[in-house]
Amino acid sequence: MAEQIGDGRTGTRAEGRAVWPAPPRPPRQMQSTTRSFIVGEGKGYLTVACTPDGSPAEVMIRMAKQGSTLAGMMDAFSATITEGLRHGVPLERFVAQYVQMRFEPAGLTNDPEIRQVSSVMDYVGRRLALDHLPYDARVGLNVLTAEERETKQTVDGLGNEVWTDLVGLSMSAPVVAQARRG
Repeated sequence: MAEQIGDGRTGTRAEGRAVWPAPPRPPRQMQSTTRSFIVGEGKGYLTVACTPDGSPAEVMIRMAKQGSTLAGMMDAFSATITEGLRHGVPLERFVAQYVQMRFEPAGLTNDPEIRQVSSVMDYVGRRLALDHLPYDARVGLNVLTAEERETKQTVDGLGNEVWTDLVGLSMSAPVVAQARRG
């Protein structure tokens, strides 16, 4: 049953429950990208539909073996992500939850940017992060391409050497005696 909320939005009311705002409707037409992927021995397709501003609005995951438990779980997983995005949950929250999740199928992928994953959800989280999150957010989630990882290791390695040199320099500096108070 739809009801009018004080600010003019519509909401729904279940028996004896509070009213909450209805999520905004997605645009009728959206640009989408579909990727074929292989994780271990599992094959699937990841489709991400984006709003005109480029943010993901709908995520669909189809596993090649329809009727399997994994295919059903991925359908439910897709619906959950899509509903969350419609209700304003940031993509970064989903990625943080699903990266490093472990279950079969797992292993090598056919994606050159993501060589190995611990599950299909891990692959989906990493792929969504690489395609839709800024570099700084991905560094915090430890989701980088192979090239970005190499660059970061080089910079971090140089940073550690500079730090070591600064420590050495500070130890070799003359000690200045402090004036006595008294």
